[in-house]
Amino acid sequence: MRKISIVFVLLVCAALLFGAEKIMLYTSVPTAIMTAIADAFMSDNPTVEVEVFRSGTGTIQTKIAAEVQAGNLQADVIWVAEFSYYETLKKQGLLAEVFPEEAGALPENFKDKDNCYYAGRLINMVIAYNTNELTADTAPQFWTDLTDSKWYDNFVMPNPEYSGAAVAAVGALSINYGWEYFEDLRENEAVVVRGNSDVAQKVAAGEFPIGMTLDYIARGLRDNGSPIDIVYPKDGTIAIPSPVAIMKTTDNMEAAMTFVNYILSEKGQKVLVELGSLVPIRSDVNPPPNTPPAGEILDQAMKIDWKAIEELTTEINTKFADIMLF
Repeated sequence: MRKISIVFVLLVCAALLFGAEKIMLYTSVPTAIMTAIADAFMSDNPTVEVEVFRSGTGTIQTKIAAEVQAGNLQADVIWVAEFSYYETLKKQGLLAEVFPEEAGALPENFKDKDNCYYAGRLINMVIAYNTNELTADTAPQFWTDLTDSKWYDNFVMPNPEYSGAAVAAVGALSINYGWEYFEDLRENEAVVVRGNSDVAQKVAAGEFPIGMTLDYIARGLRDNGSPIDIVYPKDGTIAIPSPVAIMKTTDNMEAAMTFVNYILSEKGQKVLVELGSLVPIRSDVNPPPNTPPAGEILDQAMKIDWKAIEELTTEINTKFADIMLF
């Protein structure tokens, strides 16, 4: 223990003498969770400083596009929800080809075939319900249940123009059930708010008995005592392997790789579980209590054509807005 303490002090002294190498992270991970994860990382890696720009995936996409056009991309690392967006970035030549040491522990379907991005967490779009009003049995069990008149004006969901996870969800549901599904939701007076945290807060507060949101956000509220729980829909959870990637333009490749390796490592994944109630992507790390592991979730997940969602993203946002917001 004394030896470890001495090494830590020496690392801190080195960082103070020579300055920590700074990386800029663009992420959609909620601020409180990302701050805790970044602090844990910097505690283990005091020679690397992580600066975080946090917003919804849609805002980050707009920011990156503007910076690329200006020839001044600021991000070193990106970690957002929208899986198909990474294919767009790769086609634009913006992602570095990297080979993190810890990637060997990931299942093949969590790694890009061109080595440009790697799943850092598994997030899942689910049905959340207020436990003061519903039980696991009386809450909707299928996505298609949400169009039933019994849920008239009782359902809230996020906007895909802001949330990357919502892009995936709306894309998957429209491909599987057609846009008629959202026309039925509109007739049922479904309410659209900005993001997944907004949805979860409104369900927990009792403003709506049910909502579409991300599992870890609802789980975090539940674990803190809020009256909210989740249903993994029987017609398929919308499972999103949220990737982490390094931008090709980075001047801080070594520090960026240190961060990516940490996120993919056993220790880093345990931090994600403990601090963010996130589902780990490694089989040697246990999920949060009362949560199925990634493999089990994926076995019953809705089939998602990520290539189609990438190609249809603009149409998804436009069509959704035409139906749900006007």
